[in-house]
Amino acid sequence: MSRNLLHKTKLEPFKAWLTSQGIQHRPPRGDYDVLQVQWKAPDWFCVFDRHTAPEHYTVDSRMEPLVRRFIRETRAA
Repeated sequence: MSRNLLHKTKLEPFKAWLTSQGIQHRPPRGDYDVLQVQWKAPDWFCVFDRHTAPEHYTVDSRMEPLVRRFIRETRAA
């Protein structure tokens, strides 16, 4: 799990970016899930909320390259 990677204010822009990239996402299914992303079919990867981190979400480590690409592309724009 990667911590301090996706800022909580960036969740909606992240969803919009996923849609623009043709990457499927769906609502959460668990208590701590905030989003599920199907980056590599058929697997779904989760973005989790942490009560101890008020500013950032935790993302599945296998999804880190995708989140880093989102940060890089949106920072450059």
